[in-house]
Amino acid sequence: MECSCNQDGKSACFSQSCTCILAMATVPRQTFGAVYEPQEALKRGTIFRDLDLPFYVGGGNDGR
Repeated sequence: MECSCNQDGKSACFSQSCTCILAMATVPRQTFGAVYEPQEALKRGTIFRDLDLPFYVGGGNDGR
């Protein structure tokens, strides 16, 4: 296969012959619920109250 994409004179093309499924996402259906007022939504980063969840840097419940 001929490739026209070069990076610093080296070929940057990759061919993928494997058709394996590497990942599959499951997204539950969300119902439209209560929303914040526009000013509060801008502060919180979301208009939907149900999506306003705490963020823990370490992934745990106590921030570690």
